[in-house]
Amino acid sequence: MTRDADFTVDIRAGRLVEARVRGLSTRDDADAYGLAVAAAAQRAPAQPVLLADHRAVRVYPQPAADRLVELFRPNNTRYARIAVVVSPLNAILRMQLERLVREARSDHRRVCTDAETALDHLVSSLDPRELARARAFLAELPA
Repeated sequence: MTRDADFTVDIRAGRLVEARVRGLSTRDDADAYGLAVAAAAQRAPAQPVLLADHRAVRVYPQPAADRLVELFRPNNTRYARIAVVVSPLNAILRMQLERLVREARSDHRRVCTDAETALDHLVSSLDPRELARARAFLAELPA
């Protein structure tokens, strides 16, 4: 991971995997993030749900974006549902992530520009404790 890579991946409630990404500059950064997300899926007690907060990212350089597409595909079977949250003010990143999601080809993955849309997408796969934790996670960083 380069010094420009900045992310956390954690499980704090049940099978909810929380990922907060602030930046991935290179292919190696994307690899490090992908490994962390895959490792979290293996630690989950049942098929996990991923809530990935990318609101702090400005845009992904092409090498990192290309690698993310490659890494997203295996998550289609690892995760029951995935919500990717991006700032509503960042149209470029939203379009970039929507393209990555389309290329990953999963109906269980959504790019969302607000917490409620993300939670609506995940709610059918979360128990009440996981849903409460998802709300708290999204409240930790202002939209």
